[in-house]
Amino acid sequence: MKKLFVFVVSLFSILPLFAQDLITTKKGEDIQAKILEVSAKEVKYKNYNNPDGPTFVLNKNDIIMVRYENGEKDIFGQSSEHPSNHAMGEIREGMKYKEYKKLYDTKYYVHDAADEYSTTWAGVASFFIPGLGQGVAGEWGRAAAIFGGDVALSIAVAILGQDESTAPIALVPLIGLGALDIWSIIDAVHVAKVKNMYYQDIRSRRAALDVQLTPFFAYTPTNVSGGLQPAAGLSLKVSF
Repeated sequence: MKKLFVFVVSLFSILPLFAQDLITTKKGEDIQAKILEVSAKEVKYKNYNNPDGPTFVLNKNDIIMVRYENGEKDIFGQSSEHPSNHAMGEIREGMKYKEYKKLYDTKYYVHDAADEYSTTWAGVASFFIPGLGQGVAGEWGRAAAIFGGDVALSIAVAILGQDESTAPIALVPLIGLGALDIWSIIDAVHVAKVKNMYYQDIRSRRAALDVQLTPFFAYTPTNVSGGLQPAAGLSLKVSF
């Protein structure tokens, strides 16, 4: 019973840790706060440990999530000037690019310092070697298909251009080659943006911490053979 008492007291001692609002920023900071106002673009708050101190203001674009002391939460992570540009309700961890590529509109993409892929380097890579940008963004199958198409068109141009009678026809694969090279650059940037948006959503979900304290009652064995004694306490459940 003494151990049970210590356990229950310990659980109650951690309750104050969850009695404040919590702001999680894109920089990975957790700010213990007292939220004063959540407007269309900003969140105003006071430091939880200094309620009479200055009022701070954060842009909602810099915030992943606000968890309130009553357990409710708001998830941001995108510009409030646009409709929801992420697919929070439709994604899961471990999805392939082909599964979520249509769930995102890249015109709403907002760069995050924690992004896995560089959109700039993806475009530059495909400028020099068609398809390499897709590989830089982790899509090597897509990269191989684009590079293979580029090689095939290049061979067709070379073969048709050797004979004067077929030289005019060589313009067809030549135009196709130029179009493929341009599209490869645009597509590489698009792939990098979509994958970054997907991983931004995954990080936002991981940051959404749920804590539940549930009372329980059970019988536990005693030193007396076959004896049981009642035990009550709280169970702590943490969900991500």
